[in-house]
Amino acid sequence: MLPLVFVIGFNKCGTTSLHRMFMRAGHRSSHHRHQQADGGFVKIAWQMQANAGCGLPLLTGMEGAQIFSDMDLCSRNTCLSGIARFRELDAQYPGSRFILNTRNPLHWVNSRFRHFGGGYLRRCMAQAGISDPAVMRAHWLREWHEHHAAVTEYFASRPGQLLVFDIEADCPKRFRKFLPGFGLKPGHWRHHNRTPDEVPRLEPALAG
Repeated sequence: MLPLVFVIGFNKCGTTSLHRMFMRAGHRSSHHRHQQADGGFVKIAWQMQANAGCGLPLLTGMEGAQIFSDMDLCSRNTCLSGIARFRELDAQYPGSRFILNTRNPLHWVNSRFRHFGGGYLRRCMAQAGISDPAVMRAHWLREWHEHHAAVTEYFASRPGQLLVFDIEADCPKRFRKFLPGFGLKPGHWRHHNRTPDEVPRLEPALAG
């Protein structure tokens, strides 16, 4: 039986590329949302939050998927992090594998600034009560380094459970070595959802 796989890097670090790689290899993968048996969809982050509040296993209501990615959610009203629940996921689903998808953090934060033409930045700033983009940039970079440090420290004694994959530099053959039973091939890996290079103009209220 294949293990569950949790992609625990931030968005704009190849989460869509990973999701589609697993789909090409014939696996059921849930990316940001999960399709339930009745055909309806639930946001992964919301479902995890609700399950945790009820004392249920985090994947309750999201059965059937083998891989979970893009497990965070940020709107103007709330910010939920599924990737921060890696310890709970590890405890509740023993033997699972975790992928920390990463890249140069400065490239990452710039990509987040451009995501949805600046819409993602505006939502996150509104939710966090931050009016200065420079403060938001520093906040995101601090989250980045804290999360990466926490993940690598937690799995330090179990390197076989974690793959740290740099989407800008690493060879996709590493996936096949890390998950030998998944039938992954280098050709399954392709870059998707690249953010356009142009930096959007911010609304005056956000520009500070």
